[in-house]
Amino acid sequence: MLFMNFNTKLMNRCFEAGTVHCAANHIYPKPNQNKYKTVQDNNFSTDVLFRPQRVQLKLHVGEEYPLKLRYRHTQDYPVDLYYLMDLSASMEDDKDSLSKLGSKLAAEMQALTRDFRLGFGSFVDKVEMPYVSTVPEKLEHPCDLKSGQPCAAPYGFKNHLKLDTNTSLFSMKVNEAKVSGNLDYPEGGFDAVMQAIVCQKQIGWRQKARHLLVFSSDSDFHFAGDGRLAGLVEPNDMQCYVTDDGNYTHSLVFDYPSISQINQVARQNNINIIFAITESISKIYKHLVGSIEGSSYGILSGDSSNVVKLVRDEYQKIVDSIGLISTGNKQFVDVHFNSSCISGDWKETSTCDGLRPGSEVEFIATIKVLQCPENKNSVTFNIKPRALEDSITVELEIDCDCACEQPGSEGYERNSRSCSWHGNFQCGVCNCDGDWYGDQCQCERNSVTPVHLNENACRMNNNSELCSGFGVCECGVCTCNVRPNANERYYGKFCECDNFTCRRHGGLPCSGPDHGICECGTCVCQWGWSGEACECPDSKENCYPSDSSEECMGRGSCKCGICKCKENYSGKYCDECPSCPGQRCEKYESLVACKVFGTGPLSKEECDMDMSITTVEVDYIDPEEVKNNTQLRVCSFPDDQGCTFLFRYLIDNSTVEVQRTKQCGSDVNVLALVLGVIGGIVFIGLLLLLVWKIVTSIHDHREYVKFEKERSMSKWDRGDNPLYKQATSTFNNPMFGGE
Repeated sequence: MLFMNFNTKLMNRCFEAGTVHCAANHIYPKPNQNKYKTVQDNNFSTDVLFRPQRVQLKLHVGEEYPLKLRYRHTQDYPVDLYYLMDLSASMEDDKDSLSKLGSKLAAEMQALTRDFRLGFGSFVDKVEMPYVSTVPEKLEHPCDLKSGQPCAAPYGFKNHLKLDTNTSLFSMKVNEAKVSGNLDYPEGGFDAVMQAIVCQKQIGWRQKARHLLVFSSDSDFHFAGDGRLAGLVEPNDMQCYVTDDGNYTHSLVFDYPSISQINQVARQNNINIIFAITESISKIYKHLVGSIEGSSYGILSGDSSNVVKLVRDEYQKIVDSIGLISTGNKQFVDVHFNSSCISGDWKETSTCDGLRPGSEVEFIATIKVLQCPENKNSVTFNIKPRALEDSITVELEIDCDCACEQPGSEGYERNSRSCSWHGNFQCGVCNCDGDWYGDQCQCERNSVTPVHLNENACRMNNNSELCSGFGVCECGVCTCNVRPNANERYYGKFCECDNFTCRRHGGLPCSGPDHGICECGTCVCQWGWSGEACECPDSKENCYPSDSSEECMGRGSCKCGICKCKENYSGKYCDECPSCPGQRCEKYESLVACKVFGTGPLSKEECDMDMSITTVEVDYIDPEEVKNNTQLRVCSFPDDQGCTFLFRYLIDNSTVEVQRTKQCGSDVNVLALVLGVIGGIVFIGLLLLLVWKIVTSIHDHREYVKFEKERSMSKWDRGDNPLYKQATSTFNNPMFGGE
């Protein structure tokens, strides 16, 4: 069936009552009064976070419907946390810390939700060169630990503990896990992440729970393509190959997963990945989380002693935010969201932050049908939060068959006068019979009507070509040429318009469909973009540095999302100035010296001839004032007399303010200085002698007191001393008779 509509005033087909120049009797199909039906709407509970749960909609192509949704943040929503740890030798200290902090981690999480389960897995790398040494003895003991003990044999991934409510097992399993080693710096963490996500049964992920995968490492990661170094050319198939005893069996069969594969399985299985990494590799993982939906990262201390706080904080960030997504096919259905979040101000957003247990937020999901799917008139899709199983199922019935196309219905006229009696008038346009064509079926293919009469109707004006040179005139109607590229076309009554000759940027018309659409040779920009080729973002966010609230540091203007700097300035934020400040200080030095103080290398004639600056004398210049004014520069230079003069200037200003008084030191009295030094030396010498005399006097006094004390305590007298002998001796002669 062929419908032809050339936008004549008589033949307009309208889809919406608000369309310009459309009367109510020209709207086809008629508005559906029974568009919405609630199928399931259970009350909020621990397991029910969204209302309603299932709805039915009936819309026609081009029609929109605002669907009201409600979300409530609950505290005790079930949580499954699987801790995936790098157990290469460099993580030995981290494993010891984790085994000691396991019970504390469990306690912290149980304080946030009573329904909590904990699991543990580890990884090293593929057991193949060049990742791991394949020397037989190295396969058994690839390295030595700090304790002097040999480390365990390498492996790809091991599931040590399935998710379990008995969290005391966690510390035990972490303690039992053996540290191993590999050769190269990157680890095989992506293999482990893939298996931990897709092996739902082996890991124990619950359907109705928030899924957290904590990835802990101090190294980079291998990704798709690196496996070719070991001859592993088969791409990762994103399937589970973990046995019931926890071993990954296909490590040497498939290449490492790609980042997009990790993102895909994480999104499909509602997994929030928390990368707990060290500071040295934070830049790598900062870029990585931007490519994996719902992921985040935190910085570990050297021995992972802060892992409990890291996990708790990152978990809190996740649960305190809600972001909605639609699983509908964007080719057929467009969904965009508005919300007032908790502020009360409605805006276009799919994310609300800062939620607390018990918080309830409302969203409006505007659903618009773009086109009918092939071979069916119904579409079912979900509106759900990122990384949660809860969702709202939308059963959408699309009215693809208009009633006005059927005989006997309103808007259907057989052999209508509006179609020159040569066709049926259906839904506002003509369906012509046989060899008749045209917007009113006024043309016959074998007509004898003079050609020039038809051709005049195909010219925009007397000077224009037939159909603008891009079509063929048939019975006064232009049939536009077909382009080799199916996405490019000519259109319009006179084929005067096209969708491919607009200004291009990046090789695409209007910078691509995300930025704008080419309509009749002119770009019609999407919201948030402007410019002849829609190449310029309306937002000036890229023109503000993180440490300044001024656009382009106040040294330029933001044009097309890029700072256009003033003269002498450059850099992303106009934060670079090759010709200032130091060079201009040096340039002005000699001029200020001669113009204000009459000194310096310049002669009076040279000084008077140079009019590049205007000097103004001020009483005082504070060197610290530059901290409060980024446009100000303060310069100081010594002169020939040993004094310092100060001046200041504003960027882009030729006026230089000079402090009228120099900063000079007072004259030095040499004699006083010499006498002062000599007197100081003599004084210090006398002082030292005095100190020595005092010390020796105190010492002698103490010794005398000690002697007197000992003498007073003696128990003998000098007169009775048995050891005392007089100086004279007496002898008696026995023969002497006394005569």
